[in-house]
Amino acid sequence: MLVVGDILGAGIYILVGEVAHDVGGMVWLPFLLAFCLAFLTATSYVEMVSAEPHAAGSAHYVDLAFGRPLLTFLVGYVVAASAVSTAAAVSRAVGGQYLGTLFEAPVAPVALVMVLALSVLTWVGVAESARATAVMTVVEVGGLVLVIAVGALGLLGGAADPSRLLDSGTTHAGASGVLAAAALAFFAYLGFEDIVHLSEEVRDPRRAFPRALLGGLAVVGVLYMGVTVSVALLVDSAQLAASSAPLLEALEAGSLPIPAEAFAVIAIVAVTNTALLALTTASRQVYGLARKGSIPAMLGRVGRRHTPTRAIIGVAVVVGVLVVTGGVRGLADTTVALLLGVFTMVNITVLVLRRRRHDNATTQPRPFRTPTALPIIGALGSAVLLVDTLIAGGLGLYIRLGVLFTLGLGLYALTRLRQRSTG
Repeated sequence: MLVVGDILGAGIYILVGEVAHDVGGMVWLPFLLAFCLAFLTATSYVEMVSAEPHAAGSAHYVDLAFGRPLLTFLVGYVVAASAVSTAAAVSRAVGGQYLGTLFEAPVAPVALVMVLALSVLTWVGVAESARATAVMTVVEVGGLVLVIAVGALGLLGGAADPSRLLDSGTTHAGASGVLAAAALAFFAYLGFEDIVHLSEEVRDPRRAFPRALLGGLAVVGVLYMGVTVSVALLVDSAQLAASSAPLLEALEAGSLPIPAEAFAVIAIVAVTNTALLALTTASRQVYGLARKGSIPAMLGRVGRRHTPTRAIIGVAVVVGVLVVTGGVRGLADTTVALLLGVFTMVNITVLVLRRRRHDNATTQPRPFRTPTALPIIGALGSAVLLVDTLIAGGLGLYIRLGVLFTLGLGLYALTRLRQRSTG
């Protein structure tokens, strides 16, 4: 349930139209390719967690493999930065067509209000955030099931057009277009890596974790395939590509009497859920980096609510700046670029750790071992999509990445200087 709840969210509700802009009615294909890449990387995580569960996640395994403090910090910081850009992307999405179905409001102010409200919720406490997340997850799953049901009924009733599934629209997308769309669709699968941080809190992680991560990811993959196929069956590719609320378009084209306002509320709940999870992840990751001594200790202080108040405020400020300076697709590309870099490193790390453990005669056999070809393909696939994202991203992507890395490295350098002066 945690895996499914963490992955599902804004991506599938807001990016289907953006993906369709690149590939037309073949929108299902990039989501399928993105699922395959996510699954490959998930098997690498499973092998490492099966060998040694650790709450620090990717940064811990990179540290074990390479022992380079700066590299370890960068991996941990990039995870935090990706959560920050995710929160900014989905906060802007709230002010799109889904909210416009209810009432007109300017995008940036709505996004800023949302960031402020959710930051307050993360400050109040993790229990309150978890309860809100659980409720919102049920709502967003219900919305996806509705879209799949409408597509199935349309297919049975003759309202759907199967030929649209192979219609590339006006883009006539080649391999480069499909790759660009797959990189964007990858945003909808992000979140599975967060579950690694909970591996030490599972009763039997070596047995339960592989089933939970791979099984949960498979459930999400099935839901996404059902949704994208249904949308492509019911909506013309040109109309789909032009829409910022593609799932709503599919419902309106279907036979179920579902008010547009009701589904708009479901979509807004889904987007809000993703933003809440991203803000919580980012603030806790910043708190963890501060407690470890990688960034200023002031960001690791806990307030009277027993939550990392200063980390929450710092994250909210950076998210607010991104909200007013970037669009949904640009911010989503930023998240994808950051995490594709992490996933490339993770797939390499599992091979390095495997070799080191093989050289250690005292190491016991692991209960899970992914075939060697999978992390190799995962590393190459992540690297290819990363390069494609960077090439297609434009100046805005480079500026955002530059600002985020400059901020992180500046905090790291400042902390190291202070440590040396007091040491």
